[in-house]
This record gives sequence, C-alpha cells and structure tokens, in this order.
Amino acid sequence: MHKYHELKTVSLETFKSLSGSESAEGIDLNSPAETVMTDFRHVRPLTMSLNESVNDATQAMRKVHVRSVIVTDSSDHFRGILTVIDLESRKVLSQATSLGLKREDLSIKDVMIPRDKLRGVPLAVLQQGSIGDLLKTLQNEGSQHMLVVNPDNEEICGIISASEIARKLQVPVEINLQATSFRELVDNLFGRGEVA
Repeated sequence: MHKYHELKTVSLETFKSLSGSESAEGIDLNSPAETVMTDFRHVRPLTMSLNESVNDATQAMRKVHVRSVIVTDSSDHFRGILTVIDLESRKVLSQATSLGLKREDLSIKDVMIPRDKLRGVPLAVLQQGSIGDLLKTLQNEGSQHMLVVNPDNEEICGIISASEIARKLQVPVEINLQATSFRELVDNLFGRGEVA
C-alpha cells in the first residue's frame, strides 16, 4: 500500500499575481480549437450506465461540476451522451408521461442522445481548426456539445462544450438547438421547462 505524506504549504500574504494570466488573455476565436477540448486521453470523463436513473445522473453531474455525461453499456461501450440541457428540458417529463412513469423512474437510456443521432469532429480536423471554426460548427449542428473522435480506431477521444468555450473566452456563446422531433421543436419555440 502506498503511503502518502502531507505537502508543505506557504502563506499567501505577499502573493499578488496569477500565473498564466497572460496566456489566458491570448485565447480568442483564432486560437487553436484543440485548446478548448476536454481530452479523454488525459482526463477521464464522467461515465454512467444506460440503466442508471436520471436523478442519479443529475446528482453525479452536480457533484463533479460537469454539464454532460458519457453513457456506456454493461460492456463499457459508448452508447450516447446525456446533458444538463436534456435533463432540464420538458423532454424528461414528456418521456415519463409517454412511458407511464414518474420522472424519478426514468433511466438515462430514456432521455439520452443515442450515438446514432450524434456527430463528431475527427481529432485531425480539430487540430487544424480554430475556436471560431468550432463555434461555427456547433452553431450549424445546433448542439452545445461536440464529441472529438479518432476515426482510425473508432474511439471517442474528447468533447467540446459551448459553455467551456464561453468560460475560456469570457463571452456569451449562443447556440440555437436543433429539434429532432415535434416535441423538441415545441420546446425550442416555447422554452424549456425547468425540472426540479
């Protein structure tokens, strides 16, 4: 068993500046798109099983402060994505009603976006693009998230989030969501209902 030691700390009384603030200010729409990617080769994403409840998904995302979860099956194969937007939309209540269930009885598979309805950007393409190119792509796709893929081995290797781009650029990012069903069209036109 590995033995851990407490690290030595110092007082911050005389510290006045932030490290890296010059480079953060240098990020703009012309910066490489890869700078806003969450790279799964270095950061393990939050993953959850198809059969876990939407309430568990909501709690897990809040606990680790993320806006999406990668959905896997019992063999750990990628099956789709679930976002905070999906969980906060009327889609959840609509799906519960159509299945004759209560909201808390829904599982992730009932409201996630399955992989066959998702689009991804190849890593090599991302590496040649800018953040501006990426925003244009997100807007054209009508999506808050875009998965980054490696077509050579058919792996999902990262994710791009419009909210992460907005945070890094410190500007609002507006993405008009595209409806894939009549219900989603109604939600997009008349607003998404908040679900407690």
